[in-house]
Formats: sequence, C-alpha cells, structure tokens
Amino acid sequence: MRTMTLAARAAALLLVPVLMTGGCKKGKDEPKDIGEQMRDVEADTQVMRDAQAAVNEVLRAGSDCDMAKPAVALAIAKLDEAARHVRTAAGNATLDSLRQQVRTAQNACP
Repeated sequence: MRTMTLAARAAALLLVPVLMTGGCKKGKDEPKDIGEQMRDVEADTQVMRDAQAAVNEVLRAGSDCDMAKPAVALAIAKLDEAARHVRTAAGNATLDSLRQQVRTAQNACP
C-alpha cells in the first residue's frame, strides 16, 4: 500500500511542471524555430499559387476590359481566400502587391 502512495506522489510531482507550463506549447510571443518558419513559407507558397495565377490572368487581359472584368472578380476572390491562409509577413506583403496590381487593372476598366 505504501508503494502506491509513493507512485501517486511521483506521478503528481511529474505532472505539476507539465500542467504549469501548459505542456510544450510555445507562447504567442516566442519566436518560431527555423523548421516552423520553413513550413510557413512552404504553406504560403502553396496558398499563393491560385491567387498568383488569377492575377496573371488579369494582367494578360491587359486593356481588353471585356476579358479583364471577370478576371478581376476571380482574382479578388482568390486573393481573399489566400489572405485567410497566409502565415508569413512576406506572404502578406506579396498579397498587398498583388491586390494593388488588380486595383490598377480594375481602375483602367471602370
């Protein structure tokens, strides 16, 4: 009976530090390690593919407003979708740049 009490104490002593630190989760302010950063960059690259392709269609349409208008609508939708999934500051900056290109085309074809 005494060994169970010692085992229970040992388990409790091991469990307290885990509970106090919240497991091994990183806090929001802790920097990501290089592996996490690389995974974020790869995820952003995949997310941006469709958005970039849609913006390219807008740019290809150029001054042909009949082709550009539907392409602009599709590009805006793709950019909005990408914005929900982007993980990095560079990804956000790229999205802003792409949005500006779409706005420029949109303003050219009122």
